[in-house]
Amino acid sequence: AFKDANGSVADGDRGEVVGRSTTDPKVKVYCKFPNYAKHFHALVGDLELELPAGFRIGDTVIFKGAHDSAGGSVADGERGEVVGRSPTDPKNRVLCKFPKLSLSLNAMIGQLELEALGGFQMGDTVIKKGAF
Repeated sequence: AFKDANGSVADGDRGEVVGRSTTDPKVKVYCKFPNYAKHFHALVGDLELELPAGFRIGDTVIFKGAHDSAGGSVADGERGEVVGRSPTDPKNRVLCKFPKLSLSLNAMIGQLELEALGGFQMGDTVIKKGAF
């Protein structure tokens, strides 16, 4: 978290990139955040791209349905990884890599399910072992 006379910016706050950094454009972008009065130069490594439906780069996803193309295929239930924002529909799709596809798939968010920690999926029946 960061706080001074202009306000504060905390982990998880949503802001907006408003331009290129004039101080170090190779590693920073110019941003504004609602709780901070001034725009500032932020390190790219301190920011995360917000994707639709709460997906994050690096998330493991499970594909629902099937996809076939010249670059390969994805079967129902196959696991892949979110690798970025959709270049064509960033509000409804994310880019994903799947083992049997040579290129990233521009997947609709309705085709994906986020894999829970430990390989669990939504709706799995589980058995508790040990004490809480």
